[in-house]
Amino acid sequence: MDWKIIAILILLFLSGFAISLAAYVIGVFHIDIEVAVALIGGHNPVLDAIMAAVSFLGDRFVPVILVATVAAICAVKKKWVDTVFVALTLISSAAIAGTLKAIIGRPRPPGFSLDPYDLFQPFNQYSYPSGHVLFFVIFFGFSGFLAWNYLTGWKRWLSLITCISLITLIGPSRIYLGEHWISDVIGSYIIGTFFLIILILLYMLTESRNVKILKNMGNGTGKI
Repeated sequence: MDWKIIAILILLFLSGFAISLAAYVIGVFHIDIEVAVALIGGHNPVLDAIMAAVSFLGDRFVPVILVATVAAICAVKKKWVDTVFVALTLISSAAIAGTLKAIIGRPRPPGFSLDPYDLFQPFNQYSYPSGHVLFFVIFFGFSGFLAWNYLTGWKRWLSLITCISLITLIGPSRIYLGEHWISDVIGSYIIGTFFLIILILLYMLTESRNVKILKNMGNGTGKI
């Protein structure tokens, strides 16, 4: 593995650990309150609609539908490894978010109201980290990676721009809508990026191993 990737992973891990520990020990930061206060009364209908639309993609069962759709496309094309890893984006982001929420137990911003139909109320009553941001970074990040590998021309660039735009907007939308503190979002971007890189590295390792197996089978050696 390239030393630069290792350095980036170490930096992301230490940064994610530090902000998570601070959230556990300190609770809500001063900058969180400052940003929340600054946003009060500053909304406008157009921005409200944009932020709500972006955030909707991470609500309730929408992530399941998104993941199932991309996984189904991969399955139709008989990209079985891709199918499994796309499913892992939802599983991993949900597991990470749920675990950290339960451990850290940070309260949500004032005015937040928990969805009465939320099946995961014991976890989602807490603020850190943002499950929406984690899901967007890992799922759309991995989807963008697959788009870069398999698509060409305008389809590749449209997919990449869409994925990058959604990842970029989801954090501000969660703060703007009063669902999360700014440090929730920052921490989630860091943690999500760390696990996205790990997922991509595992995917590449699996794919290279499969290529090696097929090559050996083609040569008639049968060796792995």
